[in-house]
Amino acid sequence: MKYNGFPLFLILAFFLTGCLGQKTLHFEGESEDWKVEYIADVKSEDSESTGLHINYAGEGEAPEHINYTLDSPAGGKEGEYVLLNNGRVQQMGNFCSGCAVTSEDHDIQVTIEWGEKEETLHLEYIE
Repeated sequence: MKYNGFPLFLILAFFLTGCLGQKTLHFEGESEDWKVEYIADVKSEDSESTGLHINYAGEGEAPEHINYTLDSPAGGKEGEYVLLNNGRVQQMGNFCSGCAVTSEDHDIQVTIEWGEKEETLHLEYIE
C-alpha cells in the first residue's frame, strides 16, 4: 500500500505557519530586597500578552503591600497598594493588540515602593 503524506504535510504546515513570528521574551532583575521577572509573549508585530512577577527576597517579613511602576518602550503599567501573597505579586494576562510590542533590546525598569523605601530594578533580557 502506497502512503500519501500530503494530508500530513498540510496539517504540519498549518501548525507551523501559526507559530511563525511568535516568541517569548524573558527579562529579569534582582536586588537585595526584590526579584522581578517580566515575560512577553509576542504574537505578532503589533500584539502581545505579558506577565509580571515580583518576589520579596529581603530579610525579615515581606511588606503587606507595595506600589510599583513598570516602564518600557512598549508601554508602562502601575500598581498601587498591591497586596502581596506570601511575598509575591503576579500580574498575568495583560494582552494588547494594535500596540508597540516588547523586543530583546528594550530597557525595562521596575520601581517598587514599600513603607519608606524605594528601589528601581533594571531588567535584563535572558536568552
